Amino acid sequence: MTVAQVISELEKDSIYYRRSGGGITLSGGEALLQAEFARNLLMACQALGWHTAVETTLITSEEVIRQVFPYVDLALVDIKSADEQLHKAQTGCSNRMVPAHAALAASITKVVARIPLIPGFNADPYEIRRIMRWIRQIKEVDTVHLLPYHTYGEAKYGSLGRSYPMKGIPLLTEETVARLARVVEDEGCRCIIGG
Repeated sequence: MTVAQVISELEKDSIYYRRSGGGITLSGGEALLQAEFARNLLMACQALGWHTAVETTLITSEEVIRQVFPYVDLALVDIKSADEQLHKAQTGCSNRMVPAHAALAASITKVVARIPLIPGFNADPYEIRRIMRWIRQIKEVDTVHLLPYHTYGEAKYGSLGRSYPMKGIPLLTEETVARLARVVEDEGCRCIIGG
């Protein structure tokens, strides 16, 4: 689709954006993989007065951040681990650039850190504390969303004829999530569960 075609579709819901104070969020996958399209779409949305947000890992280049983020009102930055080797083993890529990229993004727009809580990977106080120490290096970031693991995607995998790679991972208890939220707050950030 072209930017004009996407805007045409989005305009059908524009009354809801104005009434709710909401707007447009680019997510994915990774929206920044299509940086030029994302920038042009976000620019068009802002020209219409719509709030813009991007969900991202910030595993991209500084150039992309400088080109896209002037048109982003809110960056929702996904941080899975502070440990590069653990991150690489679980996601297939390095996260070494994320702190510097988050600081750059925060110098341009508002940044909220988001931590997807995955049992057996990062859903324990030790890992959350390590991630929080990473986040606290970016003084502009004062809010963290904890995103408890869920199985909503399992049906989508089945409908695509693919096996669900996270089958058997247990859901977190409310008590565990509350304990992890206290870690976030103890490290000096406001914590929102869900987000």
